[in-house]
Amino acid sequence: MVNTAINYPNPAPLKAVTGRHVPKGLAEIKALMGSERHTPEYVYTKVLSEQERTLVCFAAGLKRHHLESGFANFDADTRLKIHKAILQMEQLVKAFTDANAMAPAKFVQHAPRVEANTNYSHLTITKAQA
Repeated sequence: MVNTAINYPNPAPLKAVTGRHVPKGLAEIKALMGSERHTPEYVYTKVLSEQERTLVCFAAGLKRHHLESGFANFDADTRLKIHKAILQMEQLVKAFTDANAMAPAKFVQHAPRVEANTNYSHLTITKAQA
């Protein structure tokens, strides 16, 4: 039998939602999401090393003065270039990872042999004289 208004003439009254209670833990997580640590400026300035910032700027096609000026002084166009460069680097890593070619040994495999003038004599163990 199908449930219809005829079978149930007095449906339960609907309650209006007047407010929304957010659990304490969820409120704390939400506050962290809005934290300054979750901004490109913070990551670029505080997390990346100078070498990593140089790589990002080079990949974005920026000049040396961009490195010295800092992220806070970048205009929207420069910031979008950095964003695009980071995404391109991510795709490069993904291409090598997907091909299972990220192991350092695979990079030197079949490389031309070059004679190295490295002296490892300081690592040689000799008997102490009595």
